[in-house]
Amino acid sequence: MSQPNAEQYLPRHGTRIAGFLLSVFLGCAITACADNNQLSSQWQDYHSRLERVLQRQAAPHDNIAFPHLPKPRELSLEFSDSGIDLLDFLRMRRCALRDTIAQRNSILGRHGDAAARLIFDLRFINQATVCQKILEEDGLMALAVQLQAATVVKQRELPTRIFAASLIGPEFRQFWQIPVDLSTYPLSGKDPSLAALARWQQWQTEWLSQPGSMADWSSLAWQQFSEDVLNTLGQIRLGAGGSMLAAQRVNLAGLTTASAIITQRVNGRPLCLNPQPTPAARHFQGTLRSVFIQQLQQQASAINQHQFNVMTIMAEIEDKLLTVMAVNQLAIPKAYIDWQKQRDDLLLATDQAQRQHVALAGELLKQCGLQPGN
Repeated sequence: MSQPNAEQYLPRHGTRIAGFLLSVFLGCAITACADNNQLSSQWQDYHSRLERVLQRQAAPHDNIAFPHLPKPRELSLEFSDSGIDLLDFLRMRRCALRDTIAQRNSILGRHGDAAARLIFDLRFINQATVCQKILEEDGLMALAVQLQAATVVKQRELPTRIFAASLIGPEFRQFWQIPVDLSTYPLSGKDPSLAALARWQQWQTEWLSQPGSMADWSSLAWQQFSEDVLNTLGQIRLGAGGSMLAAQRVNLAGLTTASAIITQRVNGRPLCLNPQPTPAARHFQGTLRSVFIQQLQQQASAINQHQFNVMTIMAEIEDKLLTVMAVNQLAIPKAYIDWQKQRDDLLLATDQAQRQHVALAGELLKQCGLQPGN
């Protein structure tokens, strides 16, 4: 996946007409939110006005698929067993790792989710080094070697554990879930999940680069860490990634239909035979200003800003983790890569549709010697 940047979601330099429309499109102040019906109705109103003034019609493009994260069974992963049995466990009586293994083998531990298993593996990796030294002091050399081998496996599979607990875990799944409606989107304030995503990205970097940096932690410190991880995932669950995708899907459909109406007039009978504005041209210009710029573009400004904030952090999480998994030859479910492309293609298509619509509107206005603001 290509690294998103501000340029992907902000306008490039172009003609005076396109530049003006794009600057208004993405530079409008964030306004009050609108629900799905209002956003859709605004597009329908815009389409109706365009059809009347341009005397052209286009079928609505309402078949754009929402990028649903694949079902869990399509994202299944395999992990190796530690190879440490009950007798080995009993011989670790002086190791803090023994308590960690006991918790993992408890009823709650055996039925823990991916986040709980990630926390266990981090504890295992961090406590194994000290335990190995204790076993060597106690003359349990074979067990020390076995523990070292198990630690190497867990360190190698740690990126996959992180992947299972985050990108394909239940909290990230809820983050990308299609909403019931868009009644609270665009958000009136900052998305609370952004800080949680940034915190997760920082942890991920530390886990991948220094997996043993928590070796001297106490049981109490691990308990607090576990709560912090689960709370952070809970905050990510409340994020509006799915709402952003749903809103951009509505915008893509609306832009595609609107552009189809204008294209028919650009490629057919001119709106003005001479570069002099006609009443129809003035009406078209007014429609652009009152509906497209003052209503739809204000919504798009908030949505695009949220998209940029979300995708910037998400790219840092995905790119780093998937790269490490690929380098270590760890399996990455193809279904996730396919979904990632579908998601990014939707956002890219919306960005391109915005630019195309602005260019078409400017081209039609130019026939009449007009610009968006005059």
